[in-house]
Amino acid sequence: MPPSSADTLRRVPFAPVDAEVIAGFCAANGGIDYARLLLDLTSGAGGVFVIADDEGIALAATVVDRTRNAANSANLEMLAVRARIPAAEFIRLVIEPAAAFAREGDRRALHVTLPRTLWPADEVEEALLGAGLAHAYDVFEMRRPGSAPPAPAEPLPPGWSWTTLDAARVDAAHAALAEMFRDALATNLIPLADFRQAVESGAARWSVLLDGDRIAGLIRAVQHGDRGELRILGRVPAYRGRGLGARIVAEGLRQLREGGACDVDLSVEAVNASALGLYRRFAFEIVSQTPVFALILR
Repeated sequence: MPPSSADTLRRVPFAPVDAEVIAGFCAANGGIDYARLLLDLTSGAGGVFVIADDEGIALAATVVDRTRNAANSANLEMLAVRARIPAAEFIRLVIEPAAAFAREGDRRALHVTLPRTLWPADEVEEALLGAGLAHAYDVFEMRRPGSAPPAPAEPLPPGWSWTTLDAARVDAAHAALAEMFRDALATNLIPLADFRQAVESGAARWSVLLDGDRIAGLIRAVQHGDRGELRILGRVPAYRGRGLGARIVAEGLRQLREGGACDVDLSVEAVNASALGLYRRFAFEIVSQTPVFALILR
C-alpha cells in the first residue's frame, strides 16, 4: 500500500448523499463491508472523515456515536484505506477533529479501533500515544477453517427451540442483547428503532434460542460468498453455566455450513478468556489482533 504525500492531503466535506460513494470506495479497497451501516450510526456528517490526495480518496473513517457499549465511548472506525498517510497528518486530519466531534456529545471517551488490514499510517501507534491516547484493550480475530470437522450439536431440551427473530420479539431481543453485553467493551448495541427497522426489513437476520417463550440466546450468522461470520452471539446472564454457549456456536456453524460457507470468522475481546476457550473447542484459532486506543473526553 503506497504512502500518500502530506503536501497533497486534504479533508473532503461529507454529506449523507455521499454514503454510496464511500461504500463503493470501501468495496474497491478491501474495506469494511458494512460501511453503509456505520455511516448511518454517526450523529452527524461532521463525524465522517474522508481524506483525499491528488489521486482521489486515500482513506475514510467515521465516528460511531449512536450505539451504546460498556465503556460509554464513541468509536472511530476505519472504513477503508487506499494509501497510508503520514502519522502526523492522521492525527491532524482525523484524530483531533474526531475527538472534537465526540466531545460535542455525552460520551466519556473516544475509542480508536485499528485493524491491521486498515492501518492508516506508519508508526500510527506511537503517534496516538503521543497525542494523549492510551492502549485500552485488544480484539482477537479468530477463524475456523473449512477443513475442520462438523461441529457437534446436542439436541435441545424439551420445550426449547430455535426460531427466526420477527417483529413480535424484536423489542425483547434488543433488551436481551443489552443485558448480555452490558459489560462488553467491544460490542456496540444500535438504537432500538434502528434494530427494529433492520429486523423488520430483513436487512439483519437473527436466530433466537427460546426456553418456552423466553429468549435465552441470540446469534447473527452472516454469509459472504463461501466465507461465513458469527457476527454477534450471546446468552442471557440468567442462563449462565448451562452450556448454552456451545449450543449457540454450533447452531451458527450449522446455518453457515448449510449455506455453503467454508472458513468462518468471529471477533472477541482478548480479555474474554471463557469465550476464547469456547471458540477454541470449535477449532477457531487467532489469526490477527486489533488494538483499540482510548482518549478520555470527560
